[in-house]
Amino acid sequence: MKKLAAILCLAVLATGAFAQGLVKFSNNGSTLVSFGPQGAGAATTPGPTFYYCLLTAPLGTTDPTAFTFAGIYATNTTSTTGGRLQGGSNLGVTVAGWAAGTSRSFEVAGWSIDGGTAWNSAWLTAPSGMSYFGLSGIGQGIAGGTDSNGGSIPALAVFGAAPSITSGFTVTPVPEPGTMALAGLGAAALLIFRRRK
Repeated sequence: MKKLAAILCLAVLATGAFAQGLVKFSNNGSTLVSFGPQGAGAATTPGPTFYYCLLTAPLGTTDPTAFTFAGIYATNTTSTTGGRLQGGSNLGVTVAGWAAGTSRSFEVAGWSIDGGTAWNSAWLTAPSGMSYFGLSGIGQGIAGGTDSNGGSIPALAVFGAAPSITSGFTVTPVPEPGTMALAGLGAAALLIFRRRK
């Protein structure tokens, strides 16, 4: 009897580990995404092409670098209404490991295609190898889908009213290593010059 109970408990835990909730990975006119040093220009062609992905973390996480890739990608639209993400769905996209009815924190990362089409977690602490990179603000919410009682929960809107991401974000230029080195040398020269005075 104890073995049977243990097997049932393990089965429930294993099922929960692979549970999938639903999110709406699409934005609207009030949550547009832009690129450029001052946010000039919408993320659409003929400008640079971008990729975006959803990152999640335990509820209440406030460190932007502590999030992990949720397996969902999107790209900028090629239509005339710039700043919209393409690849999301109004019906909901499944997120492995985020069970329906459970809350998590999330953010969206965006980068220019010259960095590649696959997410690199090292970019959270040191963006490199691409022209543009950006992170949204942190949102939180409950994943949609079917709960443990068989009830239906609407897909969570990643962009939208609080506590989701309430506004868009800007994907900004990434300084080249040479530029950063020159800036460092300039700062060192200023310090040396001040000490000599």
